[in-house]
Amino acid sequence: MKISFAQFSPVHGDTAATTALVAEKAREAAASGSRLIAFPECFLTGGAFDDRESLVAAAVDIERGDLEPILAAARDTGIHVVVGFYQRRGDQALNTAALIGPQGIIGLHHKMHLPFMIGDRFVDIPPIDGPSVFDTEIGRIGIAICYEIRFPEVARTLALEGAELIVLPAAWPEAARILPDLFSRVRAAENFVYFLSANRNDIDDGMQFMGSSHVIGPDGREIINAGMDDGIFSVEIELEQARVKSIIRDPGIYEVHPWRDRRPQDYAICTKAAVL
Repeated sequence: MKISFAQFSPVHGDTAATTALVAEKAREAAASGSRLIAFPECFLTGGAFDDRESLVAAAVDIERGDLEPILAAARDTGIHVVVGFYQRRGDQALNTAALIGPQGIIGLHHKMHLPFMIGDRFVDIPPIDGPSVFDTEIGRIGIAICYEIRFPEVARTLALEGAELIVLPAAWPEAARILPDLFSRVRAAENFVYFLSANRNDIDDGMQFMGSSHVIGPDGREIINAGMDDGIFSVEIELEQARVKSIIRDPGIYEVHPWRDRRPQDYAICTKAAVL
């Protein structure tokens, strides 16, 4: 199965124009045979805001039909799209990633872990119904956002819920280089899943993003990395590989079963709040 990610600059300060651009790129990816394309965190709206009022003014209102160009692209071509944006929902402001398919919005993931920086200082954490893992015609897709890669429990929960591909829209600056260089590989390998992260490579309000959007295989090996280049980048993956949760070198002699050998009863401390 062919999957893609996009790495290029949004139309700064223009949510509608960026939404139209995302729809255009989704159609391009579909025409090349891709079944899914992912875009970065807060891509439609930008992420650098100095107050809640300006963030809300730029935010996507799904009920108003703001995502319709992307919905139409998915409907017309059959592609699946993951894209990030700040969302206005009633009196809430949310950091959201939408999974959109041919039938419409398959699911929304709202960022639960919020660093105290840029626009995330002003958004809310809504009640969470459960892990953001969604059944689609192309496989089980788990969604997380940017900073959530730092929490191993997030990726593990998605994998335990059956995610075969984790998609993580990101907005990583150069100071976060360790995340794509190390954390993505670890999250993929420890959970035996494909891991796709779409990051920005432009400058937003003086913050330089580092690019390096990538796909990692279930063995922790990097399949593709965009560096700082602009474009749509694609790879072929086999989701069947993400359904194998054991390493068997020599049957009956050398077998490793990390899924079977888990001892969740001994990990209770992981559910307790940290005391610093």
